[in-house]
Amino acid sequence: MNTLATLLASLRDHPDLRYTVTLDDDPVVACLIEETLGLKNFSFSSTEPLLECAEHLNPVGAFVDIHLKGECGLDIVPKLRAAWPMTAIIVISGDESDDSILQALASGADDFVRKPISSAEMNARLRARIENLNDRNKLNLLRFGDLQVDLKHKTIAGPKAQLSLSSREVELLAHMIQAQGTIVSKEVLKRHLWGSLSVSDNALDRKIFEVRRALREVSDTAELHSVYGVGMVLRIRSQASEKDLLDTIEAKLSHLHQEQSQTQDHSSP
Repeated sequence: MNTLATLLASLRDHPDLRYTVTLDDDPVVACLIEETLGLKNFSFSSTEPLLECAEHLNPVGAFVDIHLKGECGLDIVPKLRAAWPMTAIIVISGDESDDSILQALASGADDFVRKPISSAEMNARLRARIENLNDRNKLNLLRFGDLQVDLKHKTIAGPKAQLSLSSREVELLAHMIQAQGTIVSKEVLKRHLWGSLSVSDNALDRKIFEVRRALREVSDTAELHSVYGVGMVLRIRSQASEKDLLDTIEAKLSHLHQEQSQTQDHSSP
C-alpha cells in the first residue's frame, strides 16, 4: 500500500469521525462549507486525486461542482455514489439552467444547490438528505460511537448500562444521530418532536436534560453538546483529538499532492 493509501486507511480505523468532501476548484467554497457545517472538509480541485482516495473515504456529505477546469464534475458522481452508498451527494453550480438540476439528479446526486451558496440552505439540505438516506434503510437500530439506540423498543445501550427512554427522548436522540455530527437548531428539534404544536423552550430543554442524563449513565464518550446561540450537536468527547487527527491527515495529503504534482512537472518534456 502506498503512502497516500496508508494515510487514508487511518480514517477507516476511526469510523466515528465525521467529515465532508468537496470537489471544487474554488478553495473558498470548501472553507465556507467547513465553517457552515462545523465539520472538517477534505477539498479536491480535480477528479483524479479524489477518485484515488474514494475507496478509503466515508464522508457524511460530498459537494461536487459541475464546472471544473477542463472537467465536468457530474462525470464523477456515479463513481462516488457507487463508492459511498450512504453519503449525501450534493451538486453545486452557478448554472441557472434547470437542465443542470436534472442532469445532477440523473447522475446519482441527492440534491442540487446553486451558487452563491447560502450557509443556511447548505446546512438544511445536507441534514435533509442525510435523514432521507437513513429513512431509506428503515433501520430500527442506530449507532453512534459506543452507543446503540433501539427505535422499536425505545432503549439506549452502551458499555455501562441499558435504559428505557420516552418516545420523544428516543426521537430526539435518533434525530441527533441521523444528523451525523451537524448542528441542529432547537427550532428544528421542536418541529421534529411536536410538529405544528406550539411548545416552550423549557419543554425541549427538559427532554435534552433527560437525554443527557441517559447518555452519562450508559456511555463515557457520547455527549449532547450545546452550541450557544446555534443549536445542539451529538459528538464524541474525544472530538478534540479526532480534529487533530483530521488536521494531520489533511496536511499530509496536501504535502503528498504537492510532491506528486512536482514529480509530474519534472517528468514532463
